[in-house]
Amino acid sequence: MRSALSRFLLLSAVLTLLFGLASSGLFAGIARAEADNRAVDRYGACLAGQKAGDLLLLIDESGSLKDTDPAAARVKAGQYLLDTLARYADRTSAKLDVAIAGFSEDFQMRQDWTGLNGGSVDNVKIQLAQLANNNSGADTDYFQALDGARSQLATRAKGDANRCQAIAWFTDGKIDFTKRPGTRSYAPGVDLNTDDGVNQAITAATEAICKKGGLADQLRTSKIVMLAVGLGDQQSDQDFDVLSAIATGKGVAGKSCGSITDPVPGGFYRVSNIDDMLFAFDALNPDPKIEDTKPVCQPGQPCQEGRHNFVLDRSVKTVTILGSGGVAGIEPWLYSPTGAKVELPKKDGKSETTLDGIPVSYEWKSESAQEITIAGPDNPAWVGQWALVYVDTTGQHADAISKTNIHITTDIFPAVTIDDAKPWRAGQVTKGVVFGLVDGKNKPIDPSSIAGDATLSASVAVDGSAPVQVLKDVPKTAIATPVDVDLTSLKPGAATVKMSLTIKTAAPLDPEGKPVLDAAGKPIEGTVLSPQNKDIPITLAPKLGLPVPGDTIKFGDVEGTKATAKLEVTGPGCVWIADGSKPDVPAAPEALGTVSVSSPSNGGTNCLKIDEGQKAELQVDLSTDHADNASLNGKVTLNIAPKDKPNESETMVVAFNANMIKPISPLNFVLALIAALLLGPGIPLALLYLSKWYVGKIPGAPMLAQRIPVEIDHGVLLRDGEPFELAETDLVTPVPGLASGVRTLTVEGVTLKVVLGRSPFGTAHVRVDAPGLLSAGSELPSTDESGVQAVLPLAVHGKWVLLHDPRGPQDRAEVLIMVGGQTDIPAREKLFEEIERKLPDMLSGLRARAGAANLVPVGAGASDPSPFGGDPMPGPGGDPFGGDPFTGDAFGAEPFGASPSFGAPAGGGFGTPPSGGFGAPAGGGFGAPPSGGFGAPAGGGFGAPPSGGFDGPGGGFTDPFAAPLPPQGPPPQAPQHQPPQHQPPMQHQPPQPPPMQQPPMQQPPMQQAPRPGPGTYDQPVPPSAVDHEGDTMEAPHPRFGNQPAPADGSETTRQRPINPFDPYRGGA
Repeated sequence: MRSALSRFLLLSAVLTLLFGLASSGLFAGIARAEADNRAVDRYGACLAGQKAGDLLLLIDESGSLKDTDPAAARVKAGQYLLDTLARYADRTSAKLDVAIAGFSEDFQMRQDWTGLNGGSVDNVKIQLAQLANNNSGADTDYFQALDGARSQLATRAKGDANRCQAIAWFTDGKIDFTKRPGTRSYAPGVDLNTDDGVNQAITAATEAICKKGGLADQLRTSKIVMLAVGLGDQQSDQDFDVLSAIATGKGVAGKSCGSITDPVPGGFYRVSNIDDMLFAFDALNPDPKIEDTKPVCQPGQPCQEGRHNFVLDRSVKTVTILGSGGVAGIEPWLYSPTGAKVELPKKDGKSETTLDGIPVSYEWKSESAQEITIAGPDNPAWVGQWALVYVDTTGQHADAISKTNIHITTDIFPAVTIDDAKPWRAGQVTKGVVFGLVDGKNKPIDPSSIAGDATLSASVAVDGSAPVQVLKDVPKTAIATPVDVDLTSLKPGAATVKMSLTIKTAAPLDPEGKPVLDAAGKPIEGTVLSPQNKDIPITLAPKLGLPVPGDTIKFGDVEGTKATAKLEVTGPGCVWIADGSKPDVPAAPEALGTVSVSSPSNGGTNCLKIDEGQKAELQVDLSTDHADNASLNGKVTLNIAPKDKPNESETMVVAFNANMIKPISPLNFVLALIAALLLGPGIPLALLYLSKWYVGKIPGAPMLAQRIPVEIDHGVLLRDGEPFELAETDLVTPVPGLASGVRTLTVEGVTLKVVLGRSPFGTAHVRVDAPGLLSAGSELPSTDESGVQAVLPLAVHGKWVLLHDPRGPQDRAEVLIMVGGQTDIPAREKLFEEIERKLPDMLSGLRARAGAANLVPVGAGASDPSPFGGDPMPGPGGDPFGGDPFTGDAFGAEPFGASPSFGAPAGGGFGTPPSGGFGAPAGGGFGAPPSGGFGAPAGGGFGAPPSGGFDGPGGGFTDPFAAPLPPQGPPPQAPQHQPPQHQPPMQHQPPQPPPMQQPPMQQPPMQQAPRPGPGTYDQPVPPSAVDHEGDTMEAPHPRFGNQPAPADGSETTRQRPINPFDPYRGGA
């Protein structure tokens, strides 16, 4: 069975060590498997040299992930990787751009390209977290995934053949399709609606990727490093044969893929649990490291054989350790050179401690893995041998194995000085070249300042030629000494200077200067770090007197079969592309047909001539037989000669590239346009509704919930008489029924139900049903149109709901809190602080709205009888409203999808009693006095309604938060009340479009900002046009707005704005 924690994005695929589970479900040992790191090392060396690059996280979103990674552990591991790379970028001033894409039946960008650093990493991590619920795709289409990735990276490169680019590709299964009607572009005529059609599509996709010139070759010729991660310790080799073949050229079951396999194009890594994933991500960390596995020590004194030793000296800045005991219950103990020890027990979130005065921070990333950071090079206790030991505190895991990746950061890099005024020339010896050392900011470092030992190697490599070794393990005493570089065997063109620095920390000495001995009496040696590699692209110029072309011809995006580019050439000399010269395209995409590269300057007699010190542009033309979507990479031979001696020409190879794009067929476009015009909006609207229904679910992620009684004392939120704070026993109860997305969920006796809304636009939301209680949600809008029933966004994890019994004390309530299963302690504490800050005011507002709707019984709220009057509410055993106010609906359905709790007085909607009283304005809707004006009564100030009602006709304060439900049954009659003598009588004006003119008032009406209406979930509309009936899929009340018809039978002019897409708002 695949581990639930395992599908974890694992985009890092650079897993140097894989370890498997054994022994009755526990780690009996970690099987170490050395992965081929050459591809990932190449990417790291490129980043170190150019300090810029792209990394695309390509993540499977197929439905099988609900079973393989229901807890979405991939998010936590991916966030660990992002933090690691952001720290590297900040320390070295590297510009590393990252993007996130998902794939299933197609390719979708989930996070656009973003520069990764300490300031942006949190936002990128938030976007990555959204992938936790992206697991409902129907297919696992490798072709769509790779073609989308290829196109994205080609656009990013902008023709730069040396840009550092990599794809971290995660999937939990082989290429596959769900049986259903449809075809694929790479399998024309094949219907996926049969088993045979599915098999043919799989074969066609595999062929399109792996044939010569296919997608795999296109990625390789673009120098894109592929890191593929397959989830599943029980997967057969056959399941991952194609995946591994795409990444490395040779599958785990023997399949070959593509023709470009040297250098090794990428790596494949199989993982089965969260710790595997963390170590796989950690392999992308460019900092030097040492990898180690040791047995776990048993209770008592730690054993010598279990020590992960490492020696630090004054050249080391920081140490970061990713470690794992392999199983829960095993804890790390850290020892300093003095023998002092600090235990690092499991805690939530980040923890801080010290050891010999040196700061130590750590965070448990899983039940068995931790990230530990040590920083303190100025402390005397820093220098010497440290050790990390894993101890089995349970005494139950005698065979367990611990594993560590210890990153020792020196911030020292190799460097070479190249004078642009003195270019390196092929066929010659370049004298006095200095290979030295720099820090992360490119500041020179004196090699003698390194406390330990260092060796430096360097070479010059040109495609098609054997590399020229310049330095070989030169000791630090000889680093930065000028040397001669012999380039006589190399041809002009693009080249790479490859450097590798290996550092060994200094052996520890005692106060007398003698070597420190280990437990066996032998001197302790320094720690050898993994090499710090660095690649720098250069151009080997031809001999003096010949023109120097640029290194790449960049055609860019080519839509169709022809394109033209310009190649910059520096004089003196003349240059041309000979007629009939055939380009070298190692893996030409088959669909393009013959590829031709030519120039109007096609011979010595009409070559492009350039004077000494001048620059000119050579026109280069590209053509293919056919158009297709593909990356085209190749080389073309140029002829270069002295300006006036074309017969003394030499040849030089220059790279070219193009991102080929197949244009849309004009016939297909016209047919599609005609179909769209004829069919009208019906089909797209239907698709929008279907899409809204399909995605309208509460996410199927683990949830913990708790319902906590609270009280308010002088505006302070209390819990059991104490300040409202998070307790250790809080939020430990899991909510059942969330194995996948749901539309109805019961949490602690409260029902959460998804409501779609009539509009096809926007998103669905969740209505909270708590019979007998008023409620309000933590997000805006907090309630539906009733003002007393809570609503929440679909992502209810991390949200809370206020619950209040209007029959009980006014200062008592409950709060229902829901958090994700992996939410850490700091996030929970922040949520509790938010509740403590917001809930008192929310309760006051909720009771006010309930009173406006006549929902607070007389005498309710012990010390504060309801100021709103009204009849006492019946007990919870019966209908508190004397009947269903929705039975008169012309469509025979409840507009909100369920029987109401509070907010539905007998005989009508909220605020519309049959014979006046609260909230029953004559001839208008709730909060809409006869002469118009939302919340602006025709006369009287706050607290002085002429007819006694809180929201009565002709005056009083209209609560903008207490929008009513639609009235039912016969229209209520206007109350027969006389206004008080101290106020002018209400002047009934006929309805009219302009804003109402109000008569003088004794005191101005209170102005209160309207609460966002439920229409927020569907589409933004002004408050005056909020659709209070549009938040459910059930049938609406047959009238516009919430207004009863005028007594004379005429229609009111305060109608809802016409929406041509909604039949209930004036549409067809």
